[in-house]
Amino acid sequence: MRVAAILSLAFFLMSCSTLNLSGTIDFKDETYTSPNHEFIVDLPALVHPNAKDIVYPNQLFVDFFIGSGYWTPQGLHTIQWVTLPKEITTEQFQQALPTIVNEHSHKRFSSIGEFNIIEQRNLPDPNSHKFLAKGTYQNVASTWICTIKLYKNRIAFISKVLPLENPKPISKLDENTDSYNQWVESFRVL
Repeated sequence: MRVAAILSLAFFLMSCSTLNLSGTIDFKDETYTSPNHEFIVDLPALVHPNAKDIVYPNQLFVDFFIGSGYWTPQGLHTIQWVTLPKEITTEQFQQALPTIVNEHSHKRFSSIGEFNIIEQRNLPDPNSHKFLAKGTYQNVASTWICTIKLYKNRIAFISKVLPLENPKPISKLDENTDSYNQWVESFRVL
């Protein structure tokens, strides 16, 4: 009985652990802080969340998932934090949005998925834009919702990929997106 309890505790702690993490997760406050303390975000609504981040010279990718790389049925939550060569204005951002959305939607999952944008809109904040795409991710029919936010010389892409066959599918930008929207709203630049 004692061995079973120890093994259960070990499996629980492994499920709460992180993989290849440069930033920090505070399980007490349920937050992730980027490696250079540039931003903080609440952990997405996942059972026993795991995280993996990859740091490049001008980019940071953070994936939140359950299990060892397992992303269904609760979805894969991702933040891509991009540093631009110089600060851009809101007007420049708005003018570049079609290119930003097109390039991001074609490059983000190019080796493991393919998506086509079905709906998009500017948000009330002129430095924010949101889109929804359908396609496949790791050979699973999926939807991808993404919010793009400008912070002077940085752009945050905050997204979630969810299988189409899901108890709460997302087929419109305002459908079954409450937990996603709360997660996006929790993103704060420090």
